[in-house]
Amino acid sequence: MKNLVALCPYVVYRNEELLKDCVLIPYTFMTHLGYDVTVMTAQKEEFTYLNQLPGLRLDIAPTCPKEQWAAYLVDYLKNYPHEIDVLFLFCMYSTYYPVVKYFREHYQGKVILKADANSYWVDNLINLDNPQYDYLIHHCDIITCEGVAMQTYLAKKWRRPIDLFRNGSRDVDFNHQLTFNSKEELIVNVGIQETGRKNTPALIKTFAQLAPSFPTWRLALIGTYEPAIKSLVERYYQLNPQLKKQLLLTGPIADKKILESYYAKAKIFVTASYLEGGSPNVVAEALRNGCYLITSKIDAWQDTFAPEAGASFDHGNLVALTAELRRAMSDPKLCQQAFTLNRAYVQAELSYEQQVSRLETLLKVRGKLNDKN
Repeated sequence: MKNLVALCPYVVYRNEELLKDCVLIPYTFMTHLGYDVTVMTAQKEEFTYLNQLPGLRLDIAPTCPKEQWAAYLVDYLKNYPHEIDVLFLFCMYSTYYPVVKYFREHYQGKVILKADANSYWVDNLINLDNPQYDYLIHHCDIITCEGVAMQTYLAKKWRRPIDLFRNGSRDVDFNHQLTFNSKEELIVNVGIQETGRKNTPALIKTFAQLAPSFPTWRLALIGTYEPAIKSLVERYYQLNPQLKKQLLLTGPIADKKILESYYAKAKIFVTASYLEGGSPNVVAEALRNGCYLITSKIDAWQDTFAPEAGASFDHGNLVALTAELRRAMSDPKLCQQAFTLNRAYVQAELSYEQQVSRLETLLKVRGKLNDKN
């Protein structure tokens, strides 16, 4: 049995990250390809989502300051009792430099780095003159990113192959029984509700303008919210009391079944973020539930919906956001078409099972190439 070890880059994974790409991809190597998988992380909260990942082995490390984490990871490899066939790393942190260096010197396995790259991170934080980043770029067997545009850009910038691994869904999470008839006149946004990077005020302002013309539609803002967001929503309630029924600030929803029910009922998923990591995991969750997607032009926007099943707008362009949202709310056929197209896109392109199978094939090819060098 092949062995895969996944190392947390920043000491502690949060409970919610157990059901995101950083853990679900290694887990799919276990469930789909039969690997023996260990995810190593420290722990600061109860991992309630672990019960949704039967068979996954978490190796819980002691917490320590971030500046000590790299040394701890190297010690972890020094004391690991088995051969490691695949070392899985999430995002390009300098923390990983001594880890990859030690792994290359003492193990025969391969390294996968899921870059989770965005343009700010690539252009401002990854300095190619830094020998640590240069080493990582040239000593990982596979580096992946989440969108075609970023894949092309990184391949030219880093002068090495970059592979595509879109954030998606496990096949078991795809509800084949879902129909468009279960949809309601509901718009959802899921994530941190904040005035900064996520740009929640743009969603609130846009929906508040449209709400009087669409009294049966609701917008649910799901996730932890800043006090400023709550204050903004309350001001809109004062201006238009009817919005109390239409504009919902739910707070975080920890129960995944309840959260999935929001996606299942929603006709539209909308985000106005200025910046995301690679591609938001919540987009994949919306797609598998057949939502029409409206997104700001984050780095992976071209990959966030099937053709004719979504729309994009330039950052901060509220006129365009308002027009796209009005169009989707006014045209039932548009949302019904998106239901079919986006769910087909998930099954064809975003299946974690299909994508890890492709990664394993690439590992074999890259391995042969590396063995010849």
